[in-house]
Amino acid sequence: MWQGLDEFLHVVEHGSFTQAAKAMEVSTSHISRQVQQLENRLGSVLFQRTTRRISLTDTGREYAVKLKAIKQELIDANNQLQGEQRKPKGLIRISGAGEFVACHVAPKIVEFVKRYPEVEVDMDFNNRNVDLVEEGFDLAIRFGRMQDSNLIARPLSPRIMTLVASPEYLAHHSTPTTPHQLAEHNCLIAMGKRWRFNFNNEIKEVKVAGNWRSNHPRALLSATLAGLGIAHLATDIVDEYVQQGQLVTLLDEFQVTDNASWLVYPRKDLMPYRVRLLIEHLLAQFND
Repeated sequence: MWQGLDEFLHVVEHGSFTQAAKAMEVSTSHISRQVQQLENRLGSVLFQRTTRRISLTDTGREYAVKLKAIKQELIDANNQLQGEQRKPKGLIRISGAGEFVACHVAPKIVEFVKRYPEVEVDMDFNNRNVDLVEEGFDLAIRFGRMQDSNLIARPLSPRIMTLVASPEYLAHHSTPTTPHQLAEHNCLIAMGKRWRFNFNNEIKEVKVAGNWRSNHPRALLSATLAGLGIAHLATDIVDEYVQQGQLVTLLDEFQVTDNASWLVYPRKDLMPYRVRLLIEHLLAQFND
């Protein structure tokens, strides 16, 4: 009765027989054979197959929805029986990078693991925008504006950006009064070479250039404090240095306010209880 159902759901989730086979660590022919036998038993075609792609039939789509609901109920029942509702356990893989993740997110995840010691956490600090599904991550912490509709993005904290330079740098260079004047300055670049600004409620990008580039904010901060140029950094990183007079903020009236740190995770109907619990924990901590 249950034969082929797992294979069918994996094909639905991953969009191909090949990817389903990789996820289940079996051969593609095994997946294809199991799905074919399932269709024969049901007397219905679940997938439309072409040489390039597969897609669910209307019957297959309705069947998948019902099966996912049944499987989730089965997982919840097993969790409750095994005590995982009280003691979640297993591995959670997290992708993130930067000062905010290291100093603000990681300590909250540590609290979670101390509360649930049977949970294992693998945190990968990498500025690369990883493919969560393809690379097997449960969730990620990302900064900026979320545009990927294939992922669920929940805001953790607003991150207001500001331009900063040292008094030493400004003593030897003119102070910019508009974003366009940044073309005349040495700009210390984190990721892209375009910075966003608010011109009378219209967001525009300004191209910048400079002789120092780093994907780590502390490296940019060090170069800025040394008088190398102008940097575009989050206020929580530079505030103490501004208050001490080591840095000066620039063009405050042009700064955008739509950046944030986000908790991002795939759209999964069957999410492990431990991952759901960590998501709820982080959202509650940052809302507080």
